[in-house]
Amino acid sequence: MQAKIINDGNIIRVFPDKVLPYDKGLGEIIFDKLNTNKHLPMQIDGLTGEVDTYNSVFQRSIRTAITMRSKGITREDIITVCSYNHLNTNIPIIASLLLGVKTASIDPTLALSDAVHLLKQVKPKMIFVSENGIKLIEDAIREIGINPELVVFGKTTKHTEFSEFLNEAPQEEESFAPVKTRDLKETFSIFFSSGTSGLAKGVCLNHKSLISQIPPKEMENAIGFVILSYSSPYWISSILMLIITIATGGCRLILPKFDIDNFWYLIDKYKVSMLFLSTTLLATICNNKKPENADGSNLKLISAGGSTIYKEQLDKIKQLFPTTIVFSDYGQTELGGGCLTFSLNEMDYLIEKPTSCGKPQPGYTYKIVDLETEEPLGPNQKGELRVKTDFYMNGYYNIDSSDSWDSDGFLKTGDIFYYDEDYYFYIVDRIKDMLKFQGFQIAPAKLETILLSHPAVETALVIGLPDPVDVDHPAGIIKLKNSAENVTVEDIQKYYDKKIDDDRHRLRGGLKIVDSIPVTTTGKYKKKYLKDLVLSGKL
Repeated sequence: MQAKIINDGNIIRVFPDKVLPYDKGLGEIIFDKLNTNKHLPMQIDGLTGEVDTYNSVFQRSIRTAITMRSKGITREDIITVCSYNHLNTNIPIIASLLLGVKTASIDPTLALSDAVHLLKQVKPKMIFVSENGIKLIEDAIREIGINPELVVFGKTTKHTEFSEFLNEAPQEEESFAPVKTRDLKETFSIFFSSGTSGLAKGVCLNHKSLISQIPPKEMENAIGFVILSYSSPYWISSILMLIITIATGGCRLILPKFDIDNFWYLIDKYKVSMLFLSTTLLATICNNKKPENADGSNLKLISAGGSTIYKEQLDKIKQLFPTTIVFSDYGQTELGGGCLTFSLNEMDYLIEKPTSCGKPQPGYTYKIVDLETEEPLGPNQKGELRVKTDFYMNGYYNIDSSDSWDSDGFLKTGDIFYYDEDYYFYIVDRIKDMLKFQGFQIAPAKLETILLSHPAVETALVIGLPDPVDVDHPAGIIKLKNSAENVTVEDIQKYYDKKIDDDRHRLRGGLKIVDSIPVTTTGKYKKKYLKDLVLSGKL
């Protein structure tokens, strides 16, 4: 049946509703798919060329699950993966799904203070970590005061080596079966997101959230497709790509990080079919020349998300990949993934509306509301996007999440949108003050706290200045205390640079001293007003 968009008083939904392709948990789905597609390639190490089959992944995942269980890991526990991408990165995650154990992963490039904040929330019983992340994890758990078992991908004399999890256990392997999910609304994983404001919180996603992202069974055939995504397990996009790849029989190209110097060579060498990347990486590709001997014609689809894509970037990427379908979509961790996208049978509209995030999808109800009255708005009126679905998060981990929804059960996205007469949606800006730098969220409050710790600073604000590659460059605006004498911007800048523990927190947008900082009638600082002054050169 052809999907139809219904507008009921500016409340928008799609008919017919979405039917989940599976009525069982992710662990059971993955177990069946890995077992069925044993002969197919599932992963390719992009640096070495090593091919990893579904059978090998299946075997290692079962052995890891057996070892985890023998070490006392249960459904009540949480495990963490802190690693760049390699052939074993996702094995503990698959094993956890088979056991019904929750995962909550972090990125090895995080600052110590951020790692402490995240791990303190979930207190994992076991942490799988790459060699380059050992010090970060050791320092973090020491500061928190927890003692999880550390399992190292590589060599170690101090901790457990992951290779010990791969010992053969023929009888147990033969009889192993995945844990049955009692309720598809059970939390299977926790991902960290800053929501609409503040420091990162743990988003509890359920099985339904991810199953809803799997293509319908009649479309489940990516055999022969090579899929590339650079996301580490810290990002929801990583688990999405993992689940979708396994469900459709595809193959993933595994790379530890994005490197523009070998990007073109690798997508040609391994005949990459589908590329999923952040808008930051898209901008990097656009800002670098295509090598003379590069082709890229095997690439069928590029999907970019994370923030607004500029038309100039889309035009450039289409020049680089003239035969490739290129589009951006929209989703949030709290929504369990994407909720606005383009259908492959709507390519004419993709050409006509290149900056759109796509159309409403089955299983979701949408409204754009006025920021003051919260009344639903019509076409071409800008307001906050709110979404209602059976697939969004269970809530934030151990935090009251009631304010995340409105009185009608719609999740507040915190993003400004509008839609046109054809129901294509466009992101305008974010309500929240959160900044994004190269895909990582930055809380201005954290940077403001550092500036305020200087004895001469009375008031401090951090705003984001747009950058075509990095998305946001933090910029500081401060008012000095009346008692401050002979204090310069350079003095404050040097103090700040010594205090930060993450290069992403540098004030790349600069630092300015002002005589006063204007406030609204409710006592809030006029950040947007100040940002406009900076962008216009008046400040």
